[in-house]
Amino acid sequence: MLHGVGFVTGDPTIDLAYPYVFHPGMQVTVTEPGDSKWIYMMLPVVSGSLITDIKISYHRVGINNRILFVRLVEQGEPIFATVVHDDKLKENVPTSGIIQSPCRVLVKKSILLKVCMDFQNIDDMIEFGMVKIDYIPAFEEITGLKRKLLSREKDLQTSDNNGNNPIKEYSPSLSELILTKLNKKTNF
Repeated sequence: MLHGVGFVTGDPTIDLAYPYVFHPGMQVTVTEPGDSKWIYMMLPVVSGSLITDIKISYHRVGINNRILFVRLVEQGEPIFATVVHDDKLKENVPTSGIIQSPCRVLVKKSILLKVCMDFQNIDDMIEFGMVKIDYIPAFEEITGLKRKLLSREKDLQTSDNNGNNPIKEYSPSLSELILTKLNKKTNF
C-alpha cells in the first residue's frame, strides 16, 4: 500500500502539499485552472508482475474540480512511454471516496500511475490519501512454469505404453505453484 505523498508533477501550475507532518493526505491545488492537470507516482512493482486493481482514496473540496483519468504508463527510454491502462472516470463521482480501476497489466518495464484532474477554479482542492495497487508478483514466471507442467502432462497423456492406458501425472494448482514459488523466495 502506498500513500498520496508519493505523487509528483512536472507542471509548475500544480501545487502538491500537506499542511502538517502527520496529515493523512496529499493536497493538490493549482495556480492556473485547466482540464489536463497530471500528477504521477512511480510504482514499486517488479517486471513480470501482473497488476490487477488500482484503488485511490480522494476528497474533493469545491464543485469545479474532478478526477478525469487513471492511467498506467510503461516508461522505457526518457522520451518514450506507452499507455498500458487508461480508465476514464464517470463525471458524477462523489466528493469523497475510493476510485477503483480494475485492470490486467503485465509489467515489463518501469511503470507509473498517472492521475488527470480538471480544475476550473484556483480555490478548489483535491486531496489524495491511500493508493493501493493489487498485483501478483512474478506472475509471468509462475504462469510460464504452469504452462510447462501442462504441456508435459499433455505429452504424457497422449503417449501410451504400447497401446495401454495413458500415464497421468499430478499437476499442481496455480495456488500451489504460487505458494511454492513464494516459499522458495523466503527460504534463501
